[in-house]
Amino acid sequence: MADKSLQFSLEFGNWTTTAIFPSWKGIQSRRDLYGAREQALPFDGMVEVVFIREDEGSEPLTPGEIASVEWVIENEAAISRVLFESLAKDYPDQQEFYEYSDEERAELMPNIESAGDLRALTRLHQVYVHSIQKDGIPYVGFQLGCTWEQEHASGILMHGTRTVEIGWAET
Repeated sequence: MADKSLQFSLEFGNWTTTAIFPSWKGIQSRRDLYGAREQALPFDGMVEVVFIREDEGSEPLTPGEIASVEWVIENEAAISRVLFESLAKDYPDQQEFYEYSDEERAELMPNIESAGDLRALTRLHQVYVHSIQKDGIPYVGFQLGCTWEQEHASGILMHGTRTVEIGWAET
């Protein structure tokens, strides 16, 4: 169950809080700009969660909006498992897109054997819970720092445990 005492603050027109996503603990630490790697320490799982209203209203979050954030926190392990599986499936296409030299590819975007191999190449930077829902489940954007896209970061839009789109940070 999520921590019912989440503390939100209004930052740049959006309500934000922090939460620990246990399934991301131990991944390389990437807290620099766009989640670029800043040190060799493992990630503690603490992430900023941003609630995005389509109308950008600054009114305090409603109980339903808070419940959406709590739902994401409570279900982060299942969501993250599918996120990694989807990213692993898409990874060969991304390798082709980036066209790294053999040396760069070995360092930045090596071949992987499983979705778990991506844990050494990525780090969760921010989570965006959208006010838009379908069947009572919010759409959620995950911004990832990754070795192969340090300038713009990667983004994955999820609806529950379904991957909607994989792209750059704005996804």
